[in-house]
Amino acid sequence: MNLPIKFPSDAEVITEEVAHFRALSPEGRVRLICGLITAGALVMRQSPRAGFMRDHTLEQENLARQAVKEFLARHGD
Repeated sequence: MNLPIKFPSDAEVITEEVAHFRALSPEGRVRLICGLITAGALVMRQSPRAGFMRDHTLEQENLARQAVKEFLARHGD
């Protein structure tokens, strides 16, 4: 279908968003990241699969913690 409207490609959108993020002050970047985390937490809480997502998140955090412990055991002092 040939539409008279040209939509930007995914790459163009990402490039624009990266430029916007880089133009922010460090405080602005932190505020933006905190806002994304807050929005994600809200979506997770309201989801019908909230229990699964909470369990999965905890499992991933535990796996990451274990990986760090193993790394430190191999390479630490």
